[in-house]
Amino acid sequence: MFKHISLFRFATKWLRVGAFFAFVSVAFLVGADRLVNSQSQQSADYDKWISESYDFRFGADKRFSPGNADSFDGKFIPGDNFISAARCAACHTDVHPQWSQSAHRNSFREPFYQKNVTDLIQQKNIAFTRHCESCHNPAALFSGALTDNPRFKKRPFDEEGVSCIVCHSIESVDGRGIGGYVMGKPALLQRADGSKVLQATDQEILNNVADHKRAMMRDLLKTPEFCGACHKSQVPRELNDYKFLRAFAVADELQMSSFSKESPHPFYVRNKETCNTCHMKDVPTKRFDVSAKDGTIASHRWAAANTAIPTFYGYKEQLDEVVEFLQDDKLGVDIFALHVKQEGKSREKLVAPIDRKNFRISGGDTLTADVIVTNKNIGHGFPPELRDFYEAYVEFTVADEKGEVLFKSGFIKPSGELDERAHAYKTYLVFPDGSLNDLHHIWRTKVVAQNLGIGSGRSDLARYKFTLPPNVSGVIKMSAKLQYRRFTRVFSDYVLGRSVDYPVVLLAKSERALQIGTENKGTAPESKTADWRRWNNYGISLLDQRQFPQAADAFDEVIDSNFKEYQPFALTNKALALMEMGGWKEAEKLVDKAIAIDANNLRAIFQAGRIDRVLSRLEAAEANFKKVLEKYPRDRMTLQQLGELAKIKADTVPASERRAELNIARSFYDQILAIDPEDVGAHYNMMIIYQKLGMREEARLEAKIFQDLKDDQQVTSIASNFLQTNWNIGNESLPFHSHELEPFQLAWQKMDYLAMLN
Repeated sequence: MFKHISLFRFATKWLRVGAFFAFVSVAFLVGADRLVNSQSQQSADYDKWISESYDFRFGADKRFSPGNADSFDGKFIPGDNFISAARCAACHTDVHPQWSQSAHRNSFREPFYQKNVTDLIQQKNIAFTRHCESCHNPAALFSGALTDNPRFKKRPFDEEGVSCIVCHSIESVDGRGIGGYVMGKPALLQRADGSKVLQATDQEILNNVADHKRAMMRDLLKTPEFCGACHKSQVPRELNDYKFLRAFAVADELQMSSFSKESPHPFYVRNKETCNTCHMKDVPTKRFDVSAKDGTIASHRWAAANTAIPTFYGYKEQLDEVVEFLQDDKLGVDIFALHVKQEGKSREKLVAPIDRKNFRISGGDTLTADVIVTNKNIGHGFPPELRDFYEAYVEFTVADEKGEVLFKSGFIKPSGELDERAHAYKTYLVFPDGSLNDLHHIWRTKVVAQNLGIGSGRSDLARYKFTLPPNVSGVIKMSAKLQYRRFTRVFSDYVLGRSVDYPVVLLAKSERALQIGTENKGTAPESKTADWRRWNNYGISLLDQRQFPQAADAFDEVIDSNFKEYQPFALTNKALALMEMGGWKEAEKLVDKAIAIDANNLRAIFQAGRIDRVLSRLEAAEANFKKVLEKYPRDRMTLQQLGELAKIKADTVPASERRAELNIARSFYDQILAIDPEDVGAHYNMMIIYQKLGMREEARLEAKIFQDLKDDQQVTSIASNFLQTNWNIGNESLPFHSHELEPFQLAWQKMDYLAMLN
């Protein structure tokens, strides 16, 4: 009986599917231009037709520049080939509504992007938007719509941005980002012989599910490199009339993180994760999606960090999932240490961890709180991507036992803007005249004056210095919250033409209560994080802030802890601090001890290779690096070291063997460029190698690429002057700095914004 009921439901469902498909197909065809939607229009004819009025300003062979995308045959693709996502909706009843609220679906139409790309059109030309649309609206790019005089006016694909057929038609990627992919021929069915069928009836799809899967899915789609085709960005010379400027490279950051399992260098060992396993987790189906397995489906919301799109459109489900994702133990905050300088005394006393030590503080004492912010569970840097126009910052508060705020840093001002003295993770773009580019006009950027973030598995240290009022008594409470807002108030007001409070999301927090005038006694740790890990995070943050002696001391605490499993890592961590100070011999003792404990610790073995190289033991260095490469063949740092050693060896061997050694070096740099085609160091070394091999034309080409990729030293003064003029930003750019807090005044803060602060 149950079997018959299931069959009846299945048949009824597919009747509804067929009726829906027929309606959608007719509606889409009727609404589009006849020539564009003609199924009989051949690719060559369409390409010729578009080319008659297309602006080929970047070259006839670069019709999709200044983006990096290309089509399968190098020609334009008819717009109707990018089948509407509505065609997918009847079968993929869960995926479609998820996608419809996602940043992918809204990648072109949402107002924040629209304002920016409209500015680009007005200030330069629509042809330059091919850089942007290679990822935000591929159908517009490949159909030839991005020109002053397009052959058609109707653009139904604008509403869909990155649609189902866009992602599922990409056939290869090249690692360059900004559309570093090849768009295959869109199809609903792909036969076993490789032939493709664009227009297929519902029954044909049902009869050929394997062909449909073959057309829609390939292993590439599940790789980080696939996502990296767009989640890696740069500004090319063609766009800014200047030179290559890197914007972000989260795909590369993931590849070098612990989560990729392709590098031994991170401070912690983690299970393998990809973009998909984090951003496309399996979720229960609600509407019986046909592609569900065991009642679950990979989420097509791609919950990440964009709170602005769901806020603007009122997508509550999407916003809830984004907030849940952001708050899911991705980051950590720990008020870890306190520097106590008693009134009338010159020396400070370090108390760390605060909750584990006995100490006394009194009114009039000057305190400096060390707040550790850790990127715990993100496979790339935090914040990711374009952090010049959104904000992540630390809100630090000191309040008395009545709740009255004594000191505060990192609050929203009455104007809606962030406190300019906040400890913020931001990028500052600067125009040629030295002024701030705060509207994301990347095509006008001359230099990046500051770029602050926290790498995957690493930590940052925010310091807050304040003097207790002489008459304070009882208990004071310190709190540190990591907050996030998309976008900056300047940018959102510019886009929307009015002031709107967009949500601030609490990502992590830490609190400490301190007794004034009486003994603070150490207790069981308030933090769920073990003491050894807290000390390790402290050491990592000090190392990154170039406080090498202090970092070495912090790592000593880890070495002396009871957690012996991490000891080889801790010994290597301290060795890293000593090497930065030139203590190579002492570092060698630590690394040797780490290897004695764990002979297979390739992180320590790599550092042994570095030490060998510095101490001119080149054969031993090469042997150590080759051990690492055997397990991690895609580790860039190891490939780079082996390339350097081969270059050195080429200068020492007989002339008859020199060419062979240079070609060995060349092979290592080729492997780096296969991972990241824009690795500036690899291009520099290839230039040198080609020169030594007498390959002048290849050397000239590499020199040209290197010149474009390398930093422009002539603009250093622009960045320096900007940081000196904007002293609050300049203070943040210093690797080791404190926030000097003044007594807080309520008038400084927009109080009605507090309702949005979780």
